[in-house]
Amino acid sequence: MRGIPRVMYTTISIFYVSLIGIVALILLKRREVLTGKQSLASKLGEGSDHIFAAFFRGIRRGISYINRHTFIALAQWVAFHVLVHVRKVYVEIKHQALQNTHSKKVIDMVRGKGEIKKHGASFYLRRISGDEEKKK
Repeated sequence: MRGIPRVMYTTISIFYVSLIGIVALILLKRREVLTGKQSLASKLGEGSDHIFAAFFRGIRRGISYINRHTFIALAQWVAFHVLVHVRKVYVEIKHQALQNTHSKKVIDMVRGKGEIKKHGASFYLRRISGDEEKKK
């Protein structure tokens, strides 16, 4: 691989621009607190303060309704829906794998279906195949 990929340059640039912006906002806020005069960033954001205040008030009210029992019920509800989605993805992947003959053969081997030969992959499989022959 030659040099740093283009995506990496973009990611690094976005990081440093964000870092500079955060530091600039902190310095502006510090100056605002020390002098008592509003900065340009505060004046621009002043129009949307009531929107954010209402949003956070709603979040606080919603959290106040949650006690131990509702939290457990909510966690179970979320876990159920996450697991249902994961199961659907698993079933779809399994269905696609069963369409391929090589994948089907591997799945059957993992499940233990098919033949166990004397020259199996492990000592345990060789021992099992030997026991099967003795029973016959």
